[in-house]
Amino acid sequence: MRRFSLTSVLCVLAVCFACFGGLLTAAPDTAAGPFGLSRAWAFEQKPAHFVVLDRTGRIGRSEMDGLLTMVKMDYNRPRFALQVNAAEAVSPVEAMLRQSPRPDKEQMAAAAKEAGAPVLVVLVVQRMDMWRLAALPPAYWEDTDLIRTIASADVYAYNEDGGKFIARRIRKNEVREEGLEEAPFDTIRYGLGNALNRMEGKPQI
Repeated sequence: MRRFSLTSVLCVLAVCFACFGGLLTAAPDTAAGPFGLSRAWAFEQKPAHFVVLDRTGRIGRSEMDGLLTMVKMDYNRPRFALQVNAAEAVSPVEAMLRQSPRPDKEQMAAAAKEAGAPVLVVLVVQRMDMWRLAALPPAYWEDTDLIRTIASADVYAYNEDGGKFIARRIRKNEVREEGLEEAPFDTIRYGLGNALNRMEGKPQI
């Protein structure tokens, strides 16, 4: 049996790798991929902006994560590159709200165009309050604590695809027994998710 030296084997492997690598890099990025679509694997990633204007000072990192979970149900990778509170979106949104506290579809479309994205979601948080109430007669003898919750926020969203638009006012002011109350942030978070799902024709949460 003929034997090959280690050097010969390594040379052959090097040539094979060089040829294989050339095949991988020879086709341009615009070459056809699966089903005749582009090499972007049939997805054209679009920018999407999410702007949160917090008037309460109570939206921290964990709250932002909760809000993002709602937005990403409709605008997430690979179809969308979601940006949060980007300067190019915050500036036109603030200018829009100064001009009109309740913007309409045309104003949201103009703000989205100025931000350079086909999708724009705006959340304005005004109140998130919750406190315990002192029991009043005839309930003062009952071993039950009452909790008052107040939630107030506005949602505005626009999607250039189909000219979709929604404006939703989230309001809750209620008193419930302790343990049965819904945290104001949860009211706003689910209100945001349901508003976006309704605009996109998806089921409510």
